[in-house]
Amino acid sequence: MAFKLSNKSLSVSIKTSLLTSVFVLLAILGGVSIMTKMRLSALQDTLEQIGRTQLPRLRTLGEINLTVARIRSASYRLALTGTPEQRAQVEASFHARNEELQRLMERYQESINGHKALQLAFDQFVDKWKRYGKFQAQILDPEMAKDRVKFSHLVNVETSELFQGVLDIINHGIALANHQADADVARATADSAFFSTLLWGLNTVSIMIGLATLVFVIRDVSVPIHRITQSMEAISKGELATPIPYAERSNELGMMARALVVFKKSLTENDRLNAATRTLSELSEWLQSAKSEPELYGMISSVLGRLMPECKGSLFIYANSRDTLEVAAEWNGQARTQSIHPEDCWSLRRGHAYVHGTSEIEFHCDHVHGDINDNYCCIPILAHGETVGLLHLEYTLDVTETAEEAKARFADRVRLGLACAEHLSIAIANMKLREGLRDQSVRDVLTGLNNRRYLLETARRELLRAERLKHPVSLLMLDVDHFKSFNDNHGHDAGDAVLRHVGEAMRQLFAEDGIPCRFGGEEFAVLLPNTTLAAAALRAEELRGRIEALSIRYADGVLPRVTISAGVATTPHGGNTFTELHRTADEALYRAKHNGRNRVELQDGAPSPASEATDAQVAALAAVAEAASSSAQSGESDGSQAA
Repeated sequence: MAFKLSNKSLSVSIKTSLLTSVFVLLAILGGVSIMTKMRLSALQDTLEQIGRTQLPRLRTLGEINLTVARIRSASYRLALTGTPEQRAQVEASFHARNEELQRLMERYQESINGHKALQLAFDQFVDKWKRYGKFQAQILDPEMAKDRVKFSHLVNVETSELFQGVLDIINHGIALANHQADADVARATADSAFFSTLLWGLNTVSIMIGLATLVFVIRDVSVPIHRITQSMEAISKGELATPIPYAERSNELGMMARALVVFKKSLTENDRLNAATRTLSELSEWLQSAKSEPELYGMISSVLGRLMPECKGSLFIYANSRDTLEVAAEWNGQARTQSIHPEDCWSLRRGHAYVHGTSEIEFHCDHVHGDINDNYCCIPILAHGETVGLLHLEYTLDVTETAEEAKARFADRVRLGLACAEHLSIAIANMKLREGLRDQSVRDVLTGLNNRRYLLETARRELLRAERLKHPVSLLMLDVDHFKSFNDNHGHDAGDAVLRHVGEAMRQLFAEDGIPCRFGGEEFAVLLPNTTLAAAALRAEELRGRIEALSIRYADGVLPRVTISAGVATTPHGGNTFTELHRTADEALYRAKHNGRNRVELQDGAPSPASEATDAQVAALAAVAEAASSSAQSGESDGSQAA
């Protein structure tokens, strides 16, 4: 029926349901009217039939019964009348009664109209009446009446039973006529009951159709509209997580629900973009607070991964050589390539953002593989008019999105990516500028080692950590022996060459576990976190051996042998602050110089590691010195060129 067509057009469903209900109800009302008329007509026809046939028939039978009785009474009077005048009068009445009976019988015969039971009863009546008529001639005989005994026997015995049979047949006919009337009434009553039942059935069907229509209107119209209205009110209040019902239907309510879903998605996207804008503003502040490039790139990966969860992204930064770009940050998946050439990307070649998947004329970048989604974009990171990197975004399609929705969302992500690129360019440029300035402020230009400022900052941090973790920290203070003579005898360039070779040896030896620094002039320092005094002394002795094994070529010759003197101090006995530790190590350094130079002295006059070294340790130190000597010889030419 119409009320079940909930997935068809709602207006058509409502129209069909209401029209069907109206037509059915009109048909039921018409049927009820017709059946009521039929019922009344049936009753009226039955009554008319009874009045037209049964009542006259019963009346005729009653008159026949009365006439028969009168004829018998007249025959008695005629037989008992003595005078001729009275006899003639009674005889006239008798014949009149017989003629009347004959007319009644003919009329009754006509009213039977083929009714077999009544016809049979009438035939029996006629037969018995004829038989009674034979005895009636004897009753009418005056001579018979004179013999009272014989007449009484004839009347009361011989004809009484026969006459009673005539009356019984008449009564039987009356009973048959009454039965026929009762049957007609019963049939009319049955028809009335049938029509009444049918009428109740139609009324029930009408009520069910009305209820079904009401259920349809409530279930498929009123309730959905109410629920959709509630969802609209909730969304208008900012409750964007509210579910939208009936979006799967194909009727007008489904269209309304889907339109509301699109509107909700639009609001969600706008809210998300607003949140993204606020996040970018906060991100700018955080990025400006980053202390190093690794921390900066880590923050970028974390924030952009949450900001654009449907996009896989990579941040490429130019290498120092400016010939390649290397991955500095990646989110929502690993980058497809770890480095690219500037010529591999259309955005870098054209100098502006390149969005793929939105234009009729477009080409894949060479750094993009064939299995990538067509919706991707490359955005150059520009800082102070110079390209410093590339932001690459790949949009991941959602299976629930249509092509138009995916294109619209990708366009939003591109706009968000452009905004991100602006913030990133400023942060990266500032970080590189800060890194450059910091590198200039904490690095010694001549040796490439960190300078005294960096040592002081790092020492304070490491001493605090060591105090918290109960770990030792050692400090090596060393000085190039007779450095002034190098400058006086060979010139300052030769002195610079010596300092560079010493710095290179320190950088190689303490590349992983120490912090070598140029403290000032020919004085150097090495900070060794989590290192005991004995271990620090061995490392100092190893460094002394390597430097002693150096062969430094300068100009056309080889400079004299370079040696160092070193002093070692360790917390907590050597001091708990850098000032105390430096003073202790410096005192040990002065003792080393006083005791002949080219040696290592420990804090508080502890024995030198060379005097207590085992044979294995001495052999190890000799091997280290030999390796350092061969390394220095291989780098002699480089040293002379640097000089």
